[in-house]
Amino acid sequence: MPTMSINSPFKRRFQETKSKRIVLAAVAAAALALSACSAGAGEPAAESGQLQQASIQLGWVPNVESMAPIVAQAKGYYEEEGLEVKLLPGGPDVVADAQIVSGNALMGILNSETLANAVKGGAPLVAVGATYQTSSSAIVTLADSGITEPSDLEGKRFGFAQTDERVYKPFFKMAGVDIDKIELVTTGADPASLVSGEVDAMSGTLPNQPIAIQSQGLKTREIRLSDYGYNRWSGLLVVRADSLENPEKRSAIEAILKATHRALENAVKDPETAGQTVYDVYGEQLGLKLEPQIAGAKVWAGLASESSELLQVTNEGVASQQKFFDSIGLQADASKMFDLSVGERVFNDGSN
Repeated sequence: MPTMSINSPFKRRFQETKSKRIVLAAVAAAALALSACSAGAGEPAAESGQLQQASIQLGWVPNVESMAPIVAQAKGYYEEEGLEVKLLPGGPDVVADAQIVSGNALMGILNSETLANAVKGGAPLVAVGATYQTSSSAIVTLADSGITEPSDLEGKRFGFAQTDERVYKPFFKMAGVDIDKIELVTTGADPASLVSGEVDAMSGTLPNQPIAIQSQGLKTREIRLSDYGYNRWSGLLVVRADSLENPEKRSAIEAILKATHRALENAVKDPETAGQTVYDVYGEQLGLKLEPQIAGAKVWAGLASESSELLQVTNEGVASQQKFFDSIGLQADASKMFDLSVGERVFNDGSN
C-alpha cells in the first residue's frame, strides 16, 4: 500500500509553483501596462444602448460550483444589467489570478488562500464578493466506520491527494490530532479507495466524494473542517484594485455583482433548477451527468446560504479570514484583500 509522509517534497513543489504564479502575475501586470485595452477588461459601449463587454474567469471547469455566474448568463441577468459577459473556463492549466492581472478577465473566481498568496506576491487584486463563506472541505468516511471526529483518525488509514497536504498539515495541528499516528495514503480524489476499504477515511469536499459514494447506495459521514476552525472561503469574486478606480470598469463590476447575486439568490431558493441549468449549458459539452449536478447544486446552495449576507463581504467576514490566515501560518493582511465598498453600494444603497 503506497504511503507518504506529510513532510514530503510536495512542499517544495508547492512553493516553486507559487513562485511561478508570482512571476506570471508580474509579467501579466507589465503586459497590461503596455496595453491600454483588453478584450476582457470591461470596455465601455461604443454607442448608447450597446452591451458592455466583460469576461469572468471561472475557478475551474464549469460545474455547479460556479452555478451563480452560469445561471446569471443563461437567464439573461447580465444582459438586463447592460452587459455581454463571457465565462472563461478554468482548469488545471489555467492560473485564474494571472488572467485577472493581465486584463484577460475583468473578474475571476478564486479561494481566499489563493488570493492571499497572489496579493502577497505583488498582484494588485481585491475581492468584492464571496459566494461560499463556509469551506466545502471535509473528511469523508463511511457511516459505519466509527470515525466521528478528527482524532478518530489516529491509528487509521487516511487517503488524500498530494495537493491537499497544505490543507491537512495545519488542520490536524489545529484539531489537536497527532499526525504521526495516522497512516497517510496517497489516493487522489477518487473515492474508490474508500469504498474498497483501502483507506478508512479520505480528504474530500462536501459536493464531491459523498455524492459519488451515495450514488452507489452507501451511506457516508462528513466531518467538516470549518467546524474545527479551518474555514477557507471559495467563490471569491476578484478584480484588479485599479479597476475600481475606472468608472466604466467599476460600473461593470457593480452590474456583475448585482446580476450574480440575483442568480445566487434564486439558486439557493431552487438549487434543482440551478443544477438543471448548468447541465443544460455544459452537460453535453463536458460530459456532465444531471443527477450529480443537481445533488451538488443543493450542497453548494446550502453552503452559500450559511453566509450572514449572501455574496456580500462584511467586516466580520474579513476578520474571520484573517483568523484563518493566521491559523495556517500565512502572513497576509486580509483587510487589504477585500473591498467592501462595491457590495455596500450594490446591496445597501438600493441598487440591488
